[in-house]
Amino acid sequence: MLQSGACARPRHFNVRAHYLGFLARLLGRKSPAPKSGSAQQAVIVHLDGLRLPPDVYAKYDLATIEDRLIEVIQRDHLGKFDGNKVRDQTTILFMSGPDAERLYTGVERTLRNYPLCQRARVIIRKGGPGSAQREVLL
Repeated sequence: MLQSGACARPRHFNVRAHYLGFLARLLGRKSPAPKSGSAQQAVIVHLDGLRLPPDVYAKYDLATIEDRLIEVIQRDHLGKFDGNKVRDQTTILFMSGPDAERLYTGVERTLRNYPLCQRARVIIRKGGPGSAQREVLL
């Protein structure tokens, strides 16, 4: 028996997916099919927090490079900017998408042209943790 005001729907009912599917049918568009077996690839940038000139750390900030990366990634449909992790001597920027090489090619100029990214170590990973990867030093 249902309580007053309760809806009769399955326990694992996804309201958002249900309504998005309804709207897609209503508007005559198909929902994108989930990509089975497609692992997200990653570009991971380790910024040097010690060896750059002090004026670089004073003049250039993390928010600006993040905004520039987000702009390029969105404009060129490369994936997404996943955030950062600040540690004692480095900051790590995380980006992901379906093709790590294409993602890196798209953001490389932005990274190379921003002084805070000098001497950064970039990991271009072809899948989840433990997958094949290569490293680039800026």
